[in-house]
Amino acid sequence: MDPIILGIAVVNGIVVGGLYGAIAVGLSLIFGVMRVINFAHGSFLMIGLFIPFWLWQLYGFNPYLSILVAAPALFGLGYAVQAVLIAPLYKRERAMVIEPLSALMLTAGVGLILDNVTFMFFGPDYRGITLEFASRALWVGDILNINYTRGIAFLASLVIAAGLSLFLAYSDLGRSIRSTAQNRDAAALCGINVMRIYNVTFGLGCAILGVVGCLMIPFYLVSPHIGLAFGVRSFITVVLGGIGSIPGCILGGLILGVVESVAAQFVTASSASIFSFIIFILVLFFKPTGLLGMRV
Repeated sequence: MDPIILGIAVVNGIVVGGLYGAIAVGLSLIFGVMRVINFAHGSFLMIGLFIPFWLWQLYGFNPYLSILVAAPALFGLGYAVQAVLIAPLYKRERAMVIEPLSALMLTAGVGLILDNVTFMFFGPDYRGITLEFASRALWVGDILNINYTRGIAFLASLVIAAGLSLFLAYSDLGRSIRSTAQNRDAAALCGINVMRIYNVTFGLGCAILGVVGCLMIPFYLVSPHIGLAFGVRSFITVVLGGIGSIPGCILGGLILGVVESVAAQFVTASSASIFSFIIFILVLFFKPTGLLGMRV
């Protein structure tokens, strides 16, 4: 392969991988605290893409400013799903932890509802927006260029991961979330409302998708059925980097993005994901903890 083409593929993979990492951060946060696999994760992202699209389509709202609407909306939706649908499972089982299969089936049902309700209202068409500066790019030398909107999304993804890490490390609520993740019973004995922490954690994991959706919509088409592909990629990313590790999510996303981008130079783009699954299986076999996390 031409080294120049390989270099371009690697850079494109890194940019896309940053987004994969940011998407996976919310999934990792929810599982790390609640031990719940949110199978509707991709569907929440789909909603996070549709919100800035319709705000732009109807009101000409800048997609980046739409974060002020999308993030709270997704937080509220996630909070409601946890409080209304998932929380009763804890009461039924009378425990701080629920059966993984129960939560998996429930969130899968939520994902199907979100996908099909969106399909019913908006149809199957792919939709996107066009910004004046979307076609502009930052040139590095005479060959390599990085699209402005993709570059903004990549940098913002790093900010999301860093901001979440600081929030968990230094805020009172963040420390409560970490305490609950480490030992639910001890956290409850210390006066922490564990169910409230679960509600906030699920909402926060979904709010991140609202932010990411606003970053993606300037260069990505949205339809009601894109959620599954991103949900699967998020799960692979989390396992690669290590469940419960925010830096691991970014690292796993970068690896996944580069692998898919480089593989697309040898096979069709739709077949490139096969290589991601191969790496996923190898990591599970040789390093089940993931690169930076705990055993999965």
